[in-house]
Amino acid sequence: MSEPTAKIDRRDLMKTTAAAGIGACALGAPICAAIQLVTAPVFVEGGAGKFYPITTLDSLTERPQRFAIIDDKVDAWTTLPNQKIGTLYLRRVGNEAQALHALCPHAGCMVQVIGENPETKAREDLYSCPCHTAYFDLNGVRTGNNASPRDLDTLECKIEDGRVYVKFENFTFGIADKRPN
Repeated sequence: MSEPTAKIDRRDLMKTTAAAGIGACALGAPICAAIQLVTAPVFVEGGAGKFYPITTLDSLTERPQRFAIIDDKVDAWTTLPNQKIGTLYLRRVGNEAQALHALCPHAGCMVQVIGENPETKAREDLYSCPCHTAYFDLNGVRTGNNASPRDLDTLECKIEDGRVYVKFENFTFGIADKRPN
């Protein structure tokens, strides 16, 4: 003998279908939001460096001047506007500009410009790293007994309409290769 089959009312079928659809929409929105939240950092563009306007070529001298780089700082899901993201030294060399990163490649200490060579006591502008007593000439080349694995990191410059732009980026410390972070 066959079992009796339950008769489904058309109205009940519509109610069940509507409830399932509404439930899927209600659950879908938070699920999509959670997926977007978790994957957002993957789609943030990397920091390959970009050009920043710094100053005019006419305002530069042969002695290096220090400049802060200000930009929006993006860290995973947060954007902090107008933050200091780095520091560089800029000087005039003929009709060109020369930019060097202000952090020592050894351990990331801030280098300073000094006016006397401590080894020879001669009047000479040098970059000095106070963390390990290392010196670099004005071109950023290591001098003397220097623990730095490489010279100071150069940054690309361009001049447009008398204004100096520098491509700023950070590099890995403690290694011989100049490798962007």
